[in-house]
Amino acid sequence: MQHALHPILGKARIHGLALNVATSGLCLNDPAELHISEDGQLQVRARIRRRLLGLFPRQIQRVIGHLGPRTTTILLPYLQEETPLRLRIVGLTPEYIAAPEVFVSIWGNFRPQFSGPPPLAQSA
Repeated sequence: MQHALHPILGKARIHGLALNVATSGLCLNDPAELHISEDGQLQVRARIRRRLLGLFPRQIQRVIGHLGPRTTTILLPYLQEETPLRLRIVGLTPEYIAAPEVFVSIWGNFRPQFSGPPPLAQSA
């Protein structure tokens, strides 16, 4: 029986951006994945849309940055228990507007021992 996913972090900043946000092809609500690097950072990967020779569209999975230490601390119990997590892109600021930023939301099965009070039940 699969449990409903609940928000763990509604908006977490991705640090050390390794891409040009304006030309990456990232969109709001795009899925992302979490990977642990060799040095212990939580890397965020997403599907980047590129054109081959300027003509042929293609998509590649690429590390776009990493989560900060505070976010890592919050997620550590979920990772230790291998809880499935769902990440989505929820905020994008391209370079031509201001300093580039990318934010993700992180959802998973609610675990009372990891977080504060349970999320409010939605009315039917």
